[in-house]
Amino acid sequence: MCSKNLWYLLLSITASLLIMVPTAAAAQTTTPGLVRVKLVDQADSLGFTVSGHYQLVDQATGKLIVKLKPGERWLVTLQDGRVALVGEDGKNGLYKGPVSVQVQKHIFQASVLSGNGVQVDKDGAGELTVMNSDGKVLSLEQVLAGITFKGAEGMVTLGEGEVEGKSLNLLSLISNAGKTRYRGDLEFLVDGGKLTVINELNIEDYLCGVVPAEAIPSWPAEALKAQAVAARNYCLQKVEISRGDSYNLVCDQYNQVYGGYDAETEATNEAVKDTSGIVMMSQGSLITALFHSCSGGFTENSEDVWLNSLPYLKWKADPYDENDDFYNWQVKYSNKQLAALMTGAGYPIKKVTDIKVEDRTSSGARVKSLTVTGVDTAGKSVKIEIGNAEVVRTTLGLKSALFVLDKSYNKDKSLDGVEITGRGFGHGVGMSQYG
Repeated sequence: MCSKNLWYLLLSITASLLIMVPTAAAAQTTTPGLVRVKLVDQADSLGFTVSGHYQLVDQATGKLIVKLKPGERWLVTLQDGRVALVGEDGKNGLYKGPVSVQVQKHIFQASVLSGNGVQVDKDGAGELTVMNSDGKVLSLEQVLAGITFKGAEGMVTLGEGEVEGKSLNLLSLISNAGKTRYRGDLEFLVDGGKLTVINELNIEDYLCGVVPAEAIPSWPAEALKAQAVAARNYCLQKVEISRGDSYNLVCDQYNQVYGGYDAETEATNEAVKDTSGIVMMSQGSLITALFHSCSGGFTENSEDVWLNSLPYLKWKADPYDENDDFYNWQVKYSNKQLAALMTGAGYPIKKVTDIKVEDRTSSGARVKSLTVTGVDTAGKSVKIEIGNAEVVRTTLGLKSALFVLDKSYNKDKSLDGVEITGRGFGHGVGMSQYG
């Protein structure tokens, strides 16, 4: 490996041969898609460190606060409704926010000899282009990895790891939950009198932190690829409908579980790479690529589980996902527990007198609707209809709506409780991850 100073020298030596000042026609580059993920909400204080080349920027003014030192710990708190920053060396400041920790885009210098022989120093490769052997003009940043330079020490090739520290640029966010590393940038902002943290990064890098959290990395490669494509669809749809918002997704099961760099594995990263840019579409639009953990043997029509009927989300037998974790689970509820579940779901009941399955989904497997009768808190008789399948599942606090229900009675023939035996885990629409 060569030192950074040698790279400066090599670039200077070869610049007059390789590098040209960019023209309007040569500046056609593709900007990678970005996604903004909310990592932490309503925090009082947080910390962070960096590995690689980062800088602190006051986004309200666009001004650089400081270039960060790798390993130096910073504390972020609130003071008088502003973002307060304190470094290990005592540096501090108050900012209206947002304040962002950004990757430094330019971390080397190139000395370029222009056509009239004047030397021009450039801080980075972003504004420079090169012509390859085919006569094609490209941004220097596009082709820097793999370029071979000839200097006093012989021929040396730049590897991807040396280009802008790509293998080194990581952020560590320190919170009550522990320390987690992330790719991309971090943004600290004030929301509701508390701190919120956003991770902004390339969509493909985001997926590298999603796939291992939503699938098991030891699964076959094709299963991991399917998960990567489904996760990419979901992400792109959320980005589209949240334009203008401060973030696109949250990092937990309410969207997709996202574990950052620390969750990444070689197998799941390869799945993301092998499917890069691949999405599923219907009639020219991205589909809603829903997935769940285990189908229990059948997936479902979307309208049986929620409300909207989608032509590509139809029920299908799924004999491939049988497993020991989510098949033949059982739950027992007493009458009192049933009443508490109903009350918690917004149906205030003091006592349940009966519970009955009314309808099943198109597959015949899941409970689409059920009726609960009982006595409310005012002592009046009530009859409550619950549906569709996902409402049934969440109301009863079950892994799946694919179940059978057995009732037990007291000596006076009043309902004592229920025993529920079921299969599957999740809503049952779209792709079964185990399947």
